[in-house]
Amino acid sequence: MKSYILKSFHEDNELFNKFGIFMQSLKYLIIFTAVSFFINSCGDSADEYIRSAEIKMKAEKFGEAVTDLEKAVEIEKESDIVWALKGKANFMSNDFETAISDLNKSIEINPKNEIAYYFRAYSRYFSGNATDAVQDINELLKINASNDSAYVLRASIFTDLDSLVKAESDLKKALELNPKNMQAYFGMGALAVSVMEYETAIVYYEKVVQLDPKFAEAYINIGFCFSELNDYHSSIQNFTKAIELQPDSGLAYYNRGFSKIALGDRIGACNDWSKAGELGYMDAYDIIQDNCK
Repeated sequence: MKSYILKSFHEDNELFNKFGIFMQSLKYLIIFTAVSFFINSCGDSADEYIRSAEIKMKAEKFGEAVTDLEKAVEIEKESDIVWALKGKANFMSNDFETAISDLNKSIEINPKNEIAYYFRAYSRYFSGNATDAVQDINELLKINASNDSAYVLRASIFTDLDSLVKAESDLKKALELNPKNMQAYFGMGALAVSVMEYETAIVYYEKVVQLDPKFAEAYINIGFCFSELNDYHSSIQNFTKAIELQPDSGLAYYNRGFSKIALGDRIGACNDWSKAGELGYMDAYDIIQDNCK
């Protein structure tokens, strides 16, 4: 069975850019960077630890970053910003319970801390508590109704809850607020795929790659849509582009194999499925068993 990427946290829009957040994932692998934006808001004595944490998070040493921020919190116990940073760092470490505790403290100190609500929503979402995650986004939007990133996150949660009408409404609102929000276009494409409107989905995904030509996940989904439309040459072209951008994408190799075999290239297909398996896409081995004997 061919597969596409339902969600992609790649490189978010204005609010995310302010705080230096990078998110990219097939299975919600989360990578974030810390930010110097906050440093001027904290006492001088905490700056050193925050700067150190920023460096360590860029190096994906999230546990060490948490340690630095724990020291910053000891110095700035009543700073909602430092608590929010610590919560964010624990979130990066996939310690959602501690992240929620830190973000609770941030919100207790400052009930209008948007970032704390945002990351608490994410932490609750990834902990399986979608209802409270939506409530956090609702509270965030009361503080700032122009936060397009919040609408995208809520749409993602609504999608998981099969509330597709609500998800579409939120994505459209995000695009109204920010016509360059790639995640919103990506989400609209995924919704179109879910109802098999592949040509419409391609339009949305092409908006994504116009904004960011290096968005590999979008090329994978464009390739998937073309394959569902039986345009296998175009699908291979897009899967190949995704592989150029992301050589470790087992999903791109896996799907390209189906397009190749549809064109009669069994050897090429089996090579792609073998590569997908090597890259950890284990479904490929079942396909090899059925097609590459």
